[in-house]
Order: sequence, then structure tokens, then C-alpha cells
Amino acid sequence: MPSSLLFGINNEGRVHTLSTSSTLWRELPYAGQEFKKLSAVPHFLWALGGDHQVYVYVHGLDIPIKVREESYENERWIPIEGFSSRLLPTDRFHFSSEDGTADRSIDKIRLPSMAWQWEGDWKLELTLDGQPLDHDGWTYAVDFPAQYYQRKQWSSYVRRRLWVRSRRYSAMNSWCAIAPLHKDATAEPFIDISIGGQGVAGAEPGTMLVWAVTSHNRVMFRSCVSTKSPEGAKWLHVTTPPSCEVCQLSVGSTGLVWAVLLDGRALVRVGVTRDSLFGDAWVEIRSPTEGVRLSHISVGNCAVWAVSQEKQVWFRKGVKGEGAGTSEEHATGCGWVEMVGRMSMISVAANDQVWGVGASDRIIYFRMGVTSSDLTGKRWRALHAPLQVSRASSNASLSREKLNHSLTSLTNRPHSITETTADVTNSNWEEQSHSAPTAPMSLPVGDLTGKHFETTLKNPKAWSPVRSVGSVVGTEAHPESDQSVWQADSNSYSSFYFPEDEELCWAECEAAWTWVEAGACTVDAVQLPNWFVEAALLQQVDLDKPWRLKILSELKDRIPVDERFSQYEKCNDTTSWVHTGEAKVSIKSHGEFLDCIIQLEWMYSSGTVTVLNPDGATTLHQFSVNEITCIQNCSEPGNPRLIVHTPRILPEYIRFQFFNDTTLEEWQSHLTAACGQVKNISGPAHTNSLWAVTKLGDVFVTDSKEILEIQRQNERYIVEVDLGAKQEFIVHYLDTGLSPGSELEIYGCLTDDVDRFAINLDVHTSYKPKHKSYVDFKNCALHFNPRFSDGVIVRNSLIGGKWGEEERDGGLPFEPGQEFHVIFVVREDAFVVYVNDKQFCTYKHRLPPYFISSLGIWGQVQPFKLKIKSPVPLVSPIDFYWRQMCGHLKKVESCRAGVTWAIGFDRTAWVYTGGWGGGFYSTIDSHNVHPMTDSQDYKVYENQRWNPLTGYTSTGLPTDRHMWSDVTGKQKRTRDQVKLMSMHWQWVSEWLIDFHVPGGVDKDGWQYAIDFPATYHANKHFTDLVRRRRWYRKCAIATTGPWQELGHTKLLDVTLELVDDEPNEKIAVWALASGGQAMIRFGASKENPVGSMWEHVSSSQPLSSISCGPFKRVWVTGKNGCAYWRVGITLEKLDGTSWAVVDPPCGNQLKQIACGEAGVWAIDTLGKLYMRTEVSPTTPEGTHWYMIPVDPSLLGHAQNKLGDTALNETTFKYVSVGKREVWVTTSTGLLLRRHGVHSSNPLGSGWDQAISSNWQYVSVKGFN
Repeated sequence: MPSSLLFGINNEGRVHTLSTSSTLWRELPYAGQEFKKLSAVPHFLWALGGDHQVYVYVHGLDIPIKVREESYENERWIPIEGFSSRLLPTDRFHFSSEDGTADRSIDKIRLPSMAWQWEGDWKLELTLDGQPLDHDGWTYAVDFPAQYYQRKQWSSYVRRRLWVRSRRYSAMNSWCAIAPLHKDATAEPFIDISIGGQGVAGAEPGTMLVWAVTSHNRVMFRSCVSTKSPEGAKWLHVTTPPSCEVCQLSVGSTGLVWAVLLDGRALVRVGVTRDSLFGDAWVEIRSPTEGVRLSHISVGNCAVWAVSQEKQVWFRKGVKGEGAGTSEEHATGCGWVEMVGRMSMISVAANDQVWGVGASDRIIYFRMGVTSSDLTGKRWRALHAPLQVSRASSNASLSREKLNHSLTSLTNRPHSITETTADVTNSNWEEQSHSAPTAPMSLPVGDLTGKHFETTLKNPKAWSPVRSVGSVVGTEAHPESDQSVWQADSNSYSSFYFPEDEELCWAECEAAWTWVEAGACTVDAVQLPNWFVEAALLQQVDLDKPWRLKILSELKDRIPVDERFSQYEKCNDTTSWVHTGEAKVSIKSHGEFLDCIIQLEWMYSSGTVTVLNPDGATTLHQFSVNEITCIQNCSEPGNPRLIVHTPRILPEYIRFQFFNDTTLEEWQSHLTAACGQVKNISGPAHTNSLWAVTKLGDVFVTDSKEILEIQRQNERYIVEVDLGAKQEFIVHYLDTGLSPGSELEIYGCLTDDVDRFAINLDVHTSYKPKHKSYVDFKNCALHFNPRFSDGVIVRNSLIGGKWGEEERDGGLPFEPGQEFHVIFVVREDAFVVYVNDKQFCTYKHRLPPYFISSLGIWGQVQPFKLKIKSPVPLVSPIDFYWRQMCGHLKKVESCRAGVTWAIGFDRTAWVYTGGWGGGFYSTIDSHNVHPMTDSQDYKVYENQRWNPLTGYTSTGLPTDRHMWSDVTGKQKRTRDQVKLMSMHWQWVSEWLIDFHVPGGVDKDGWQYAIDFPATYHANKHFTDLVRRRRWYRKCAIATTGPWQELGHTKLLDVTLELVDDEPNEKIAVWALASGGQAMIRFGASKENPVGSMWEHVSSSQPLSSISCGPFKRVWVTGKNGCAYWRVGITLEKLDGTSWAVVDPPCGNQLKQIACGEAGVWAIDTLGKLYMRTEVSPTTPEGTHWYMIPVDPSLLGHAQNKLGDTALNETTFKYVSVGKREVWVTTSTGLLLRRHGVHSSNPLGSGWDQAISSNWQYVSVKGFN
């Protein structure tokens, strides 16, 4: 869990913050303004100043807040004048929004406030759907509400072009004053402020709700507050019932609003939804009991806590935040429960954890034991953390020597909490708070966000609040004239803390707290931060004292090591064991599952898996553990399944179905451990590894280290294959081709009646498109064909299905019935053939030798043995052993230094810790693992058809799709049928309507179309006969793995590359934030894989994919479908200077790109694969895109009536480019490696297939 912040105000009005990764309170730089109240959500802090005005503070963002302003310039063609700005009365504005409904004149578009700055001037958008436009940017159409095109046609009567300009929020890490209600700020000051609503169901992402109370007891709502508009737009008055005077209110994360009245009653705002963010009506809530008057209230997610005027604490039961917008019962709850303790105020976090300030001692307390099943918790516990403030504070006079005395006196204070229940006092909560885990030294969690709190204003005394829209509060600060205000934000990673920790004075811990704010604080009730250590435990014991080490050494030497019997054999042999269990098995592909007994037998250093009939008498299948190359989870909801891959024997895989998840994980652990012992693979992932991720989120890693150690002999790689001495057609795949310097030796015997035989060095079949299908053409680099009837050996090549000119000279050195020995030596220009140790001929290459994919032997011959010698490793993709690295992730990216990053399905960034295990592994088999969480959405579509009598109903035509279906409509999907994948998943929401579907929706979430297989739109038209809407439900998984969470910034994509070729040098980490903004991470290296800080790299377009390669190359794809490469990258300026556009393939839009020494490859939105040709240091942008033809034999095919090969819907999904290899995954889950990639032909010649599975992602950048 990344660090979060707890805020507090002391009795001097100074704001302090405490990070979950720290143990010190730190004061925000004092800038001349005291504060009375705070309200926070992550990165956004709203406060009530001592002058009773409202301020906002934006902090800790890795990506600056930017807004792109757009204005469409519209013109109409007039017969005499041509295109003109004079439009018809029914036309849209000359400068308008995209739909033409709003006037967007450029001279009227201004900055919202002085907190914003323009970035550049107005510019033209010169692309349309990824395709380039002319220099003037015009697009043409028949009429305004129509389809626009790049080129002018005879029917083009209107045209438009897009002007864009970006503005940036420049008041980061500084207080910005919000405009008062009146010109005279003292006429109606504010008395309370609250922010929340970041989780309103269906609302636009980034929406926040800000409510306030004025001195006239009026309730105000701040409109248009979001992560893109931190200040909002204006104050709106929300009327309250007569005789209801509000004095304080609170907003929960789901938008639920509770308010306290002067007479001690409470009001609840109901009807807060995405369509009505400020709700519909107020509902009155009585006081807890007669004579009890509420004074303060705080709202969480499913919890409401209150404090009475007598400082009693009350809990409101029955509140459910998720349904509060539509259910009055969920919003109001069902009753009050009095809690132990006396508090002056309460703050409830978004995860319902509770904090409070003691009524008498003014200490901050935390409510222990609050869980989703027990929202009231167990007991209060005081927070103990030293206070660190600036010299400007009056508390700074306390010296360091007085620290221990202050902490001691703190524990001796009269407490606000009196525990009355003995079992609560002695509960396990006490122990948990004393043993909060700390992060490993290799991945210091504090560094992940600590940089945000180590920079301060150079001249804090010159501070003045930045003026908001219409604000007259404070001194006006101008960014051009008062640089002191802006210097702290000159870098995106700067924030509000002083870096000189050693020079800061320690504040007196007797200082009283007046406010605590937990809206931005997320703590796990099971793993609490190190904030609750008692004073007696602060005395650290020095474990390295000489006297202590001496005693330990003497204790060890007391008992001498007895080695008298060390040479004797053990009486109990524990090296052999058998594990047996019941399951179901499917041996045939797509076959049914039958009951069976599984038996794993381990004998010394080898193992055997046996599948028996339920009676145990008959063996269904048996194989050695050494044959296993991968053990994968292939479960379906309600069906725990495991697939074991054995590609070198038949069947190539076998599937097991177990009765529950626990049994599955038990067998998965046993089989994985046995494979690890047989293959001698354990510990962390190798530096040069290949990573892959399945569609279920399982992470696998492999390297060829073990295979290479077996093959390597005298600086060469040698493989010997037993061919069985059988007279049959033999094919042996050469997955790495034949490089110059390779040798093929074939030993065999001819039959007595031999007439002819052949040895073929075949190349992958080539495919050429024909209409909507493909025609295949065979290729053969060398056809070596002895013909005894003619007394010759024919040599030839087959290229594109056509034979070349034969070579027949040299005679026939073979004898019928005799053994033979043939050697093919590969040179740069030709094959040299030796027969029975004598040179027979030289055959010049007609196809590159590294294109060779297989060796074929046929005819009247009995081959004995094949021996291959090669200067490069001979590794087939199906021979890799894939080991699971636990965790749940969507993407994994590595580099040659071994530094590995990953992204979860919820876009959380993770860094590989160098550990192993977790998940189904036992604790003993795990090292350096951490808790992990991830979340996904299940989605179903509700379909309806219109009929004249009843309108839209769920009754469709017989040919219609299912009324509840998946996105294609072919699979029936009802909400009741959706089940969780395993016991590790839990639902975290109910079924909700998705209002963020591509194409837009109406207020009820519906999309309309003429018919189901058509384009959907948000507004209903006269011809729309069908409609659909999408429902989603969120679930979350809790697991463990060797991964450490990184910061708060959600990532869309990430890529890593060594800056230099040295593995110990620094690493360039580029990433895309969830909004498509490019970032570069500085400070990353093998010793510090997490790096130190992000820096934003601006771009004119939101981006969708990023990849960096050698020679300081960085390529990205924009959401408009274009490709871009980064100009000006040097060792001194790793972030470069600008982006240069590269047009996509004609008529297509790129969605993913990969860059490496093997070239620049990309995939478009249709799933087609391209390579950028002629990319070099002199032409870094390349020249054109070359489409790689599809191989139907691997991607799935069907034979049409003409015999041609027709493709199905399988497409390329992801491509990864490494030093010499290119790997891809397909939409059907295949993992493929490009064959024949060479510097002389970077396009390659075909595909080699790895084990068939449900692969989704692959990273080859670190593989060597």
C-alpha cells in the first residue's frame, strides 16, 4: 500500500502532516496564515483560514494539471466567395465547440484565475483520426453535422479546423484563496468546509464535491470541482428547511452529506447522484437521546460518527454509502450507538477508519479494530509521533535534549479515554500496533513519496495566496513579477517540506491538537504504521555492542559440534515420497473431464506423475516431471483447473480439475516444487529473463540458462538428437535457424533397395493475400536429393512455390545398404557438403540460412542420429521452462539490468523486489514478498428492442442477440450467472450502470442504434430500434508476491532501458500516466530499482503506448493513432526536447508500439502487425511501415472450398522487441517468436510457437 497522509492542526493554527511511511509530524511551511479547519482527499486539501476564508492546496501530484482548450473554426462554401466565415442563420457559431452548440470564440477563452498559465499559443490540430492533414488543418463535409474527411470533394459545402491551446495549473504546492461570496469578504465569511465525493457512482472520473457553511448558517456548494479544476467554478446556495441553521457538515467519499444544526439535530442530504451532485432534499435526523445535542459529525464510506456538545462520541448504524444516493434508508441509517471516550472532534477516512482529538488532553487517537464487519472498532489508542516544525513556530524553542522528557510526560498525561472492558484492553489489537512491518532496505517505501515533502519555498516570508476567480482575499501574486511564489513549483516533484531535517527544531510534544483530518489517509487495520510505539520502546538497543556479541559467541561454543556419526548413513530415507489425490482429468484436447487419481512420486532426484483410474488399477497417463515446461492455472468460475504442459511428448498438455481452490493450490505447489528440484531452478528471477503474463493475471518468467549450460561445449553449442533408425518421414525443427559457422551432421543407413531419398532444409511457408484469404507457398533453402537410378545428387531450392535451377554434378558417393555420414557446413555465402568425411560440393545460398526453420528427411533411409553445432544457442520456445512469480498483474516490463516493473489491472505500479514465492507457495519457499491487491470489473450488456406497442422491452426477435450478453452478443451473460474466479476474490461493489461507455450514454446509461451490429450513440434518433447499456461490478483480489507497490500515480504503460550498455549504469524509465501523459523516472538503477522522482514530459496529444530502445530512442503512439519519436535525447538531457510525428500506415491507427535493437514494431487497432523499415541513427524516424503477413497455420484457419487458407478473427494483441528477438501474443492467447530476424533482414521469415496457453503480455527487452 503506498504512503498516504494524515493532516492535523495544532493550537497555533499550523498545519502538520504525518505520512504512513514516516514516524514524524512535519509542518507545512508557515506562510503567514493560520488555519482553523481542514478537509482532504488524496492530493487536494481544502482549509478554513483564520480569516474565515476558504483555501485550496494541491500537492504531491507527479503529473501537472493541464487542460486542453479546443475551438472549432467553421466555414461554409458560398458560390461567389468560396469558403467564408459568413454562415447561414441556422449554422453553428464561427468558432464553436465540437458539436456546435457553444460559442468558443478564441478571444473569449481566458484563464480561469491567476493560478493558471498558458502553455504556448493557439495551434492547429494537423491530424484527423491519425491521418495527416494539410498545413492549414481543414477537414471537409457535406454539412456540419456529418462525417468529416481529409480531402475536399465536389460535395464539400462546409469545412472546419481545430484550434488547441493548453493551460496549466501553476499553484501546485501553495495555498490558493477561493473567491468569497461578496466583494467585502467580511460580509459573509465561512465557518466550515468539507470535501469528498471522489467515489460518487457513475460520476466523471476526478469529480469531487465541496460543501461549505457561512456565518449566516447558509449551506453552499462549490460547482465543477474536479482533479482538472481544483478551484471549481462558483458557489451555489443550497436551501435548507425552515428554522434549520447549519453550523457544521461533512461529505463522505460516496457523496453522502450530513450536517449539524445549531440546536443539536442533524440533516442528511439525499439524492446525491451523478445527475444531481448536490442532491434533492434534506431529511431530518433526531439527536441520539433527549438532552444530547450534536456539535460535530464526520462521514466515511459506510460509517457516520458524531460528537455531542458534552464531548460524547456516537456512531450511526445502518448507513451504506454505496446506495445512499438512491436509498433514503441507506443514507440516514437506523439508530445511534454511544461509544466509549470523550473527543472534541472526529474524522472518518474513506475506508471507515476513525481518528479523533481527545477532549481534555488534545491528543490524536485512532480507533483500533475497525473493519467492514465491525465498523465500531474495539478501543481508542493514542498516536505517538514526534513533532518536527520550522523555526517560524513558537514551539521551536524546545531543544533536542528535551525530546525524551517530552515523550515521557506525554505518556503521563490525563487521558481522554477510560477503558472499562478488560477483554478489550488485553486484546490482540495491542500487539498488532507494535509490530507494524517495515519496507525492505532495497525498496525504501519512504523514498517513493518522500521527495514530495523535501522541498520548500526559498523565501516563505514572501508568500501570498494565489488569487482565485474573483478573489479579493490576500495579496495578489503574479507569476511573472513575484517569482518567490512559483519557484517551489519549478519542478514537478517539488512540494511543501524543508529538506534540512537535521537543522529543524523539535516542537514541544505538549502542544495541543485542535483538528485531525483523515480524508486522505488510508491505513490497513491489520498492518498499522509505526505511529503507536510507546515511550519505553523508543530506547533502541544497540545490537552490535561488543559485550553482546561476545556473549552470543560463548553461548554457541558451549555445545561442541559432534561429528562422530556424520559419516553414517541415515536410518530413515526421506528422499522418496508419494503424494496422492483425487481429481478429474482431461487428456484429449477439449475432451471431457473424467474422475481420476493423481499420483506424484519423488525418488531421490527425479519425479513421475501418474494418472490412474478411480479404482487405482489402470494407468491412464504417465510422464516424468522433467518433461513439464509449465504449470498454469486455467480455472473458470466455479471450476478450479490446472494445466500441465509437456510439449515434447503426447499429449502436449493435460488438464486437471479439482474440487476446490485449496486442493488446486496444494497440487500446484507440489508440482512446481518438484519441477524446481529436477531442473535446479529456484530463487529470484535471472537478470536476463523473459517475462510473460496470462489473461488471468498470473506472472511467469523463464530464461535459457539451464539449457545453455547443457549445450555449451568448447565455445560452441551442441545438440544431439536420436532419430530412432526408422524408415519414416522425419521433421526436426530448427527454431534458431542456421547461422554461419553452424554444422549439421546426419548419421544413417540406406536400405538395400534404395532408389532415392532427400534431406531438405526447409524455410517457413510464405503467404500472399488473395481476396479475403491467403494462398500459401512452400520454401526450401536446400533440397539434397540422391537419385540412384540416375546416379546423381540433385541440389535445388524452392522459392515462393517455384523450383530453381538444379545442380547435378559430383556423382553419387552413397552405396545401397551401407551406413553414411553427411555434414552440412554453413558459411556466409554457401553450404559446404561433406559425404563420409569427404567434401562433396558447395551450394551457394539462394535463401538466407537463418531463414531455415526445419530439417526434413524422407525416402528409403534409416537415420540414426542428428548432431547440430552452432555458434549461437539452440533454444526452441517450447523448451523453455516457465516458472510462476506470484502476484496478480496485467503487464510486466524488464531490461537487461534485471530491473523489472509491472502494472496491475487497476493500473497500480509495482517493482520486482528480487524475491520469489508468495501466493500458493509456502512461507518457507518464499522470500521478500509483500501483500498485493488488484481489482477488475465484470461487465454485462443489457439489450432491448423497440416495438410499437410497448416501446423498448427485453423481448427481441428470434434472430436477435441474447437480452443479457457480452459485448459481442454471442455469449449469454446474466448478472446472476457471474461468479468469482477463486476464493481469493471478493466483491467490493454491487451491480452498477456504467456511464463511461465509448460512444456516450444518456442519463439512464442507454446507447442507441439502428440494429444490434451497428454503431451506438448516446442520443435516441427516429430510426433507432435497439438500445443497450452496460452494467459492471467490481471485485478485488488479495494475494502476496515479490512485488513492491510504487507511489500513487496510476500508470497506463511503462518501459525501461539502460542509458549505457553497462548493467550497473542508470536506467531510463518512461511511463504513461492513466490520462496518457508521458513521464520519465530519474534515479533508477540496479541498486535503486524504484528511482527517485517523476518528471512530466509534455505532449500535444494523450498517448496510448510507449517504448524505449537503444541509441536513446523513445517511441510512443497517440490516442489519435499516430506514432511519435522523441527528439534531442542525450546523456545530459534524458527527457529530450520535442516529439516528432510519424504518420501511421495508410487508413489505419496504431495502438501499441515496441522499440529495440531488432527494430520498431507496432500493432494497429485492427490487430495488424507492422515494422518500421530503415530506422537508423541517421534516419531515426525510418521511412515506411511494412505489414507482417499473418501465418494462418499458427493463428487458426479453415479451408475454404477453393483450398485457399482463410483467416478467422484471430489478431495480434501485443508485441515486444528485444536485442535480437521479436515476440508477440495473439487475441487467442498464443505466444509466438519471430523466426529469421537478422540485421540483413529485420523482417524475419516466419513464426515459432511457444506452448499454447492464454497468454496476454510478453516482455523480451531483458532477455538475452
